[in-house]
Amino acid sequence: MRTKTLLLSAAAIVAGALSSQAQSNVYSANIVGYVTVTNAANQYVVLANPLDNGTNDLVSLLPNAANGSQVLIFQGGNLQTSLKNKGNWSQNFIIPPGTGFFYKNTADGTNTFVGSVAGFSNAIPTSANILTLVGSPIPFSGTISDSGTNTLNLNVLPNGSKIFVFANGALQTALKNKGNWSQNFTITPGEGFYINSTADTNIQQFLNLQ
Repeated sequence: MRTKTLLLSAAAIVAGALSSQAQSNVYSANIVGYVTVTNAANQYVVLANPLDNGTNDLVSLLPNAANGSQVLIFQGGNLQTSLKNKGNWSQNFIIPPGTGFFYKNTADGTNTFVGSVAGFSNAIPTSANILTLVGSPIPFSGTISDSGTNTLNLNVLPNGSKIFVFANGALQTALKNKGNWSQNFTITPGEGFYINSTADTNIQQFLNLQ
């Protein structure tokens, strides 16, 4: 239910090593794909950029946003706003992979993030007792209690840490205590969430295609 509220449809990354083979047998190891999310009109959702498209600005990330749509990003402890008017964003924010943001489209819409995975290993850095709005920099899907290769690896957060997801118009909280989460949220590709860690933590993620 929570996932359907935030992301009514979410296509997991179509991941595969693309290769271009000529007589010299040269290969490209880039992993490319797409993640599709949908939104209901005039309702905030929390998304995250799951792929690197080269520019990662609002113009390229949200080409189907209708006029009047808004994006809010978390910077310097505050939410900064960009409004789309007459086809242009008031601030063309750069949103790197792994960065979360609030999005409100004035129309029912579908958005497809297209790009490449930002490396076979990546990290979500957090600072002690600072609320950060993030997403998975590698488009993994899973629960917050997962750990290890090919997972979100959020379970490395220390006890006392909190994760917040946006559902039904409000933030829902999971607290880690004695190694367990009070709610074991499922995070999908393209979904943003808040982390409040009790200590500086580098949440390292690893992708293994074999």
